Amino acid sequence: MTNLLKVSFVACLWLGALAPAQAAEMPRQYDVELLIFRNLTASDNGELWPREATDGWEDAAAPRPSSPLATVQWLPRGGSRLQAERAALDRSGRYRTLAYLAWRQAVTDRADARPVPLSERTGDGAWIDGTATVAVERYLHLALDLQLHLPDTGAQAAQIRLTEQRRMRSRELHYFDNPRFGVIAVITPYEAPASVPDTAR
Repeated sequence: MTNLLKVSFVACLWLGALAPAQAAEMPRQYDVELLIFRNLTASDNGELWPREATDGWEDAAAPRPSSPLATVQWLPRGGSRLQAERAALDRSGRYRTLAYLAWRQAVTDRADARPVPLSERTGDGAWIDGTATVAVERYLHLALDLQLHLPDTGAQAAQIRLTEQRRMRSRELHYFDNPRFGVIAVITPYEAPASVPDTAR
């Protein structure tokens, strides 16, 4: 074997070993789905509800206003895994679905987690905006900071805020709520479809 062939052979072996290592370092992608709903019968009578106690993850990971935003791929509405939950909410008479939001993103540890900006009109003069931040360490974590903006109703607050974080298990439903509105969330690992070999000649 000539010296040139030896060098080429060694380079191929090195690149072949490097590729799996680089692939292993790539953050895994997840599909995140949020079903946001309003409680039509809630009456807090001016009560202030406390923010849920956390393990410190949210405060440590809370993005600063100047933080870059996460790069996401928005998913079509028709592919929701939450269709049964949406139908049940709409049938109940006590709740009304406000928005369904779904996206795919690479999920990093909390030091590198970036917020996803959310904004959605509800069709009745109200709208929702805020952020969702997903991170993974030993477990997945989802932090929501959402505001429901209502038309001026006089007796009710014009803006209602939900700020909460949860440790998540993938593929399981999780609930975030306050007396006025809530969120059903599910996070699912994304599995790329297997490529089909081209056998056409």
